Amino acid sequence: MSGCLDRIDCDCECREKATEWCKKSRNMISSITAGTLFGLGWWVIIDFTVLHAEPLYAAYYICGILSTVGLFMVNAISTGQVTGETYTDGCMGRRGARIWFFFGFLFAFGGLIGSLWILIQKFLVIAAEDHTVACPNGTNGSTLLIESHNDTDNTQTCSDDPHVAQGVAFFLQNFLILLSTLIFKFGRTEDEEDSF
Repeated sequence: MSGCLDRIDCDCECREKATEWCKKSRNMISSITAGTLFGLGWWVIIDFTVLHAEPLYAAYYICGILSTVGLFMVNAISTGQVTGETYTDGCMGRRGARIWFFFGFLFAFGGLIGSLWILIQKFLVIAAEDHTVACPNGTNGSTLLIESHNDTDNTQTCSDDPHVAQGVAFFLQNFLILLSTLIFKFGRTEDEEDSF
């Protein structure tokens, strides 16, 4: 991020000022962006859970919890500890820091992969297996779904499936948490004069 303005050919002082501001504010910009993405991820899942009050398994929320634990684990140690530049003492030294870092990313990516599996297996496959047919006169040329009911009057209603939206919300939550983990870890510098 600090080198993104180096390739711009500009003869005025704005380039130097913008580059200097980016170098000074890199930690602040990365922290605000990562915090916003993390909060947005949890807000999405809370919002969809409240709006669509269908019964869900509590195990679906474990993916978001694992991603959050992964965020804390990855960002709990510095890059210098992983490379062995600043951390040589302790229980396991550099090897322990690398194992901790590995398990942090394992939790973060495991939460994302688990939420993708939940989206596909528990929401998309079930929605495809429903007895649905395309509604011929959808709004704006789009096709809506007709859910066939086994009532005595054989009524059919056109509606879009809220279950798929909940599956997308689970995946989006974990994707945003993983993205915030990566931005918070690799977007900041660990120089002492750049920290705020």
